[in-house]
Amino acid sequence: MKRFSLTSATIVAAMLIVLGTATKGPAEVSFKGETVAILIPYSVGGAADIMARQMLPFIGKQIPGNPTTIIKNMPGGGGIVGENWVYNSAPADGTVIGQFSTSVTDSIFKPNKVKFELSKLRWLGGVRETTVTFVSKELGITKGTELAGLKKKLFFGTTSIQSPRSMIPRLLMKILDKDHKLVTGYGSSGDMRAAIRRGELNMTNDSQSGYFAAVLPMVEEGAVVPIAQEGTVQDGKIVRDPRLPNVPTYYEIVLELKGESIRKDPNYRAMELLAYLGGVRRGWVYAPRVPKKVFNTMAASFDRFLKDPAMIAHFKKAIGFQLVSLNAAAAQGIIDKVVEVQRRDPEAIEILKAMAQKP
Repeated sequence: MKRFSLTSATIVAAMLIVLGTATKGPAEVSFKGETVAILIPYSVGGAADIMARQMLPFIGKQIPGNPTTIIKNMPGGGGIVGENWVYNSAPADGTVIGQFSTSVTDSIFKPNKVKFELSKLRWLGGVRETTVTFVSKELGITKGTELAGLKKKLFFGTTSIQSPRSMIPRLLMKILDKDHKLVTGYGSSGDMRAAIRRGELNMTNDSQSGYFAAVLPMVEEGAVVPIAQEGTVQDGKIVRDPRLPNVPTYYEIVLELKGESIRKDPNYRAMELLAYLGGVRRGWVYAPRVPKKVFNTMAASFDRFLKDPAMIAHFKKAIGFQLVSLNAAAAQGIIDKVVEVQRRDPEAIEILKAMAQKP
């Protein structure tokens, strides 16, 4: 009996140790003394760059070891140069994190240039944002529906012909049969804003963070006018982003001008499809070769970072709107559904692919 009791006590003690260890969760990897770079595949001054620099002071505080954090810009190919580099060449130790905006659509529209597999990217988290199209005051219009009667030629600026952000306004102009020219080659949305001021462009668009940080001051001075937004998907429907309640969606504009029958038009369906493909407007990723333990550590760190009240308050004050974030599981779940979205309407997908090849 004595021997049995001793053995039982030993087992119980061992179980308590195991349970105690389990409650603490898995050990996190320390980045003490390291420098962690957030790679932005666009030039300085663009919407992605603006957002990253506002968040940067808060990221390192949530990573074990409190490493130094920096921004690394690698523009080229509308973002694809940096995306490919992160996937294929970045260190596998977790010290480089990609902040991607177009990897989902690049995998569809740039199959010959993409050197990564979307399904293998490992998502640490993301944010939801709409996009906003704005025009120069020189066009003399104040709202999107006035495009229908506009006689002037539109010069729309974008980074490249494959830019998914440009495709919805391009489809809008196609549906409304507007005379326009696509002007490509800009390094960032900052370059396009400068081109608007020079009179080189009279129409372009920007992400929500870029809009509040850099476009809104131009609106307030009377240099540009916002006319449409991409919106956000809620309960399977595309609605106005609540952070931009006074800017109509492209879909509202088209439906008002063309009526309900336009919903059957493949160009309209392609426009709707883009809203679904943009479910993760910006996301932070690792290449698949980064060890699982490092990924788990950074995913937990980004979860803390995106919930940090100080960061959220700073972002709202600096950028002008409330951040809506996604944790690693939520971001990955949206990406996993992209394949389903693509299969839903192959005709619309083919329209988008054709747009990526010809203005």
